[in-house]
Amino acid sequence: MERLPETWKPYFVIAIGDPVKDRDFLIERSPQSHIAGIQCPLLVIQGQNDPRVIERESRDVVEQLRAADKEVDYLVFADEGHDVLKYENRVTCYNAITDFFRKHLM
Repeated sequence: MERLPETWKPYFVIAIGDPVKDRDFLIERSPQSHIAGIQCPLLVIQGQNDPRVIERESRDVVEQLRAADKEVDYLVFADEGHDVLKYENRVTCYNAITDFFRKHLM
């Protein structure tokens, strides 16, 4: 929540929880706390310039998954932020998603 715009914070406190008062609850519910229990392959898509979900955090999750012998594909766009907006990146992204589904759902 530290990286959220100030105008978004009241909504996130209502929808998710207060980062101070609800800290233990939020940590327990965090995907980071449940990596060992992940049983299906994952595709992680990251914009390297994302100001909210910084690339290092996504990379940490991917590294932890790989260290636990989990199957994970990691796609990083060096010229994107929180969304994949550039046309050529969208094509790459949607093709990767389609390939991932073909591989794991067929």
